[in-house]
Amino acid sequence: MGALLSDMLQRAQRSRRVVSIQTSGGTFLGYVLNHNPELVVLRTITRQGLLTGVRTLNLGNVSQVHFDDKYVRLIEFKEHNPEVVYARPAAPDGLDNQYLTVAAVLQRASEVRQLVQLETHADNDLYGYIERITEDELLVEVYTQYGEPDGHTVMDLDNVRSVVWSDEDTRTIELLLRQRDSEAK
Repeated sequence: MGALLSDMLQRAQRSRRVVSIQTSGGTFLGYVLNHNPELVVLRTITRQGLLTGVRTLNLGNVSQVHFDDKYVRLIEFKEHNPEVVYARPAAPDGLDNQYLTVAAVLQRASEVRQLVQLETHADNDLYGYIERITEDELLVEVYTQYGEPDGHTVMDLDNVRSVVWSDEDTRTIELLLRQRDSEAK
């Protein structure tokens, strides 16, 4: 183990922050409990921020360690906000008594300003708010999985394979946006 890796593991352990460790056996997320030139002991967590156990990793098999990057901060955010991220999914109000179409769900999302995930036939899924919808296309205010603005997209309505109204990812993005808005005030 080199000095840079040792320093990063010490910093993560002292600050009690999550690291992502890539090895030949996979990627592991967790808190550094202890480490030496041969092993690191992690209290592991899932990508959802849920604690799973304690694991030793041979440092000879480690190819990369990530600390305080966007992905790791997102996992920490989920871990610290489980009551919102893993809340019972809300169903769209007013859609239970009518014939449903993708356009109707998107129109309702636009009306109530609901952040949705659009799964597309082209496999370039996106998160965002529906700004406008016409008979055959829609305008989406797009956000990254980290809650960062990512411009606007116009797409053909027929390209939408599925609409995800409320799940772990959309609730996380909404919470990140609300948090950012309250910090800006």
